[in-house]
Amino acid sequence: MSKRSKKVQRALRIVNFWSIVANLLGIAAVLGAALAPQTWISLVLLLLPLALITYRQRKTLLRRPRGVGGITRYFTARYLVLAAGVVHLVAAEELTALSVVIAVLAAAGIELERLLRTLHGIAAPYAFHLPDRATRNKAAFRYGYLFPASLIGLALFVIAPLLPPWFQLVPLAVTAGALVFGAFALADVVARIRARRRFQAEIGEVLEQIGPVFYLYWHAEARSQFQVKMWLPYLERIGVPFAVIVRTATNLREVAAITDRPVLLRRSLKDLDPVVVPSLKAVFYVNNGVRNNHMIRYSQLTHIQLLHGESDKAASVNPVMRMFDRDFVAGQAAIDRFGLWGIDMPPEIFRIVGRPQVEDVEPARGPIGSLEQKTVLYAPTWRGYQKETDYSSLLVGPQMVRALLERGATVVFRPHPYSYRDPELRAACTEIKRMLEEDAAATGREHLWGRVAEKDLSIFECFNASDAMISDVSSVVGDYLHSRKPFAMVATTMDAEEFVAQFPTSRAAYVLDGSLDNLEALLDELLATDTMRARREELATYYLGDIPRENYAQRFVDVARGELGVTEEDLVMYAPALEEEQSESDEDADGEDEENGEVEEPGEDARA
Repeated sequence: MSKRSKKVQRALRIVNFWSIVANLLGIAAVLGAALAPQTWISLVLLLLPLALITYRQRKTLLRRPRGVGGITRYFTARYLVLAAGVVHLVAAEELTALSVVIAVLAAAGIELERLLRTLHGIAAPYAFHLPDRATRNKAAFRYGYLFPASLIGLALFVIAPLLPPWFQLVPLAVTAGALVFGAFALADVVARIRARRRFQAEIGEVLEQIGPVFYLYWHAEARSQFQVKMWLPYLERIGVPFAVIVRTATNLREVAAITDRPVLLRRSLKDLDPVVVPSLKAVFYVNNGVRNNHMIRYSQLTHIQLLHGESDKAASVNPVMRMFDRDFVAGQAAIDRFGLWGIDMPPEIFRIVGRPQVEDVEPARGPIGSLEQKTVLYAPTWRGYQKETDYSSLLVGPQMVRALLERGATVVFRPHPYSYRDPELRAACTEIKRMLEEDAAATGREHLWGRVAEKDLSIFECFNASDAMISDVSSVVGDYLHSRKPFAMVATTMDAEEFVAQFPTSRAAYVLDGSLDNLEALLDELLATDTMRARREELATYYLGDIPRENYAQRFVDVARGELGVTEEDLVMYAPALEEEQSESDEDADGEDEENGEVEEPGEDARA
């Protein structure tokens, strides 16, 4: 989809274009019913707005609507259709008491939908995994079904005059049933609001029971939970109680699906005040989200930025980092990067902790030239939000993959999940998957792509399945250094010399020109001669810290404990409570998974 098309669609949404069209058709239906009752023209005019609403809501009608997901905003248009139906009956002198009852029930059903939609926003989910407390975070049943029932009842009311008199009992039954269904939904949403308000009133008691030493604070767009997931196991190893604070209901569900620690939704600024409790010492952050400043204003706490990857991307040297008390970085490269970009940072802010996530990355099987069968990971990044952060090679990805297949390589294809949000990148992904599928069928080579590579396997398991990698300016490059395996980087927007100067990671990479003019020569180096082995060894220490490979991740845990002031006595004190909490969480795990119903979106670790 072109940028122009996107702008047009955005403009249409802003002015509620289809709602306006539906309303105009509803007005036409009223006029048609008044001027030409009992004609095919009036019937068509009555059904047109309903047809439009049905078409616009077709996706909602074809899936199981959860909560209020199926309740549409086309309220005015439906009221106009209902009014047109009544006008039609009056003009035709066929208005009966039964017709009036049906119309009143239909109007009550539409208004009930509007009320439910408003109350559902108030009854937002509020917390998961609270100790010894049940929570009501979702609708007890799928009351989005109220919309199709209401729509069907309205359609039946419109066509009833064309059918035998007894048929009016059908729309009566449908509209009355919808109203009863809506009443149960209303009772449920009111109960959820009451539960949420009780929680708000008792949050001090809840947090006293948890006794959090730190929070992991997170706000991001939907399907970004990989930012949190990569850090949770290492925060757990610190060995003290903590909770996760999020700012949207979507984030709440996403995080609750990947941890058994308490997760709290705090939507407004004033909602944050009650969670700053005496036991709290620090807050960890994993991105540079705008709402971080809502939490960082509590100056009595230590604010620690982790970010979610280590790369040469521009986002890694954001001047916003100055507002944190500590910046945990993988190695000296992250510190020097600020100077390279001309950004002055106080030296005391940095702590070198390595990239604990790479602890399970395995070393190379041996010199790549000696391997009979080679597996290459292609892990392209996405386009970013601005032109200057567009490092993706996916548009030329099919050509690179084809060249690998021609050399008899097995391919692991794992694109950044955000690639699917861009039509051009999504098309390139589709083409690459088709090529791999066809080659696997023809040669028997066990390529990995799709769900296996992107969901079933972690990025680090993809590292371990490969002997070499092709990627872009991305944190996967820095992490891949831990394996010491050969890798290539694609210079999509500049020549190789400028690329190496701007992105130091590429000093240990085979740099592929964006035009692919040097593709064959590069693959000879990547898959055979590999002259960069010594350089990778040197750069791995520079990027990932001079930390022994054994117990590599312990460096992060030790530094974090130091910043929190956690002593051995503290760890002994907290251990029994944490073990009991873990045991309870294991017992409830199946129920919580079903409750959340969220599927994790895999992601590339990107320091952004």
